[in-house]
Amino acid sequence: MSLQGKTALVTGAAQGIGAAIASRLAQDGAAVAVIDINAKKAEEVAAALRATGIRSLSAAIDVTDHESIADGLDGIAGELGAPQILVNNAGIYKSTALLDASSESWDISLDVMLKGVLLMSQAAAPHMIRAGWGRIINLGSMMSSVAYGEDLAYCTAKSGVLGLTRSLAAELAKHNICVNAICPGSILTTMLEKVGRAVERRDGLEKESWLQKRTGEIPLGRLGAPEDIANAVSFFCSEDSSYVTGQSLHVNGGIYQS
Repeated sequence: MSLQGKTALVTGAAQGIGAAIASRLAQDGAAVAVIDINAKKAEEVAAALRATGIRSLSAAIDVTDHESIADGLDGIAGELGAPQILVNNAGIYKSTALLDASSESWDISLDVMLKGVLLMSQAAAPHMIRAGWGRIINLGSMMSSVAYGEDLAYCTAKSGVLGLTRSLAAELAKHNICVNAICPGSILTTMLEKVGRAVERRDGLEKESWLQKRTGEIPLGRLGAPEDIANAVSFFCSEDSSYVTGQSLHVNGGIYQS
């Protein structure tokens, strides 16, 4: 799949799923902006891409801050070209039980994972409209559709991402911009480790027993890898998906079937 001549923005790209997405889009030919609030790790990812001959830079953009986004995208557009692909992957996990949830945990979760998608899309969409082509891929979650308890903020934010995806798709279709969501299941990342620790505290489980239990629940018999999500992003960025918009693709090994 060739993305030659395209510039891609990937948020939350300093590690895990985001880093895998950045790498895959680079392999597909795109110039890639590695966006993360962790400037050091973001630059490590971008440097690794540059070492393979890919045009890439890092940008320490706070996706919850309009000014940070505007300044960052100006710099990216000046160096790599106007963005035509946006992958909204930035995320955060805070265990939030109803009776214990703080307003701070609620606010930061929705700011990063829902408001951040809106602000990044607002900033990137004008470039896509001028180009007459664009792709926005938002990272939802299996927990956009199912809940396990004590994840109020995460479930709410990720559910909101699906509604925002549909609304953006309807509004931007006339500009030849496709907007879709990917809903990962249990993917081996630091985020999964945080979820695991929260479950262990709640249910009194050991880490390995929780991972074994989770793996046993997945019909395909394994936890996902970040590359499984990156492959789906690659499809949504390609011309093979040019008649697909407003959709949510679950990538979870069959544990949840939509």
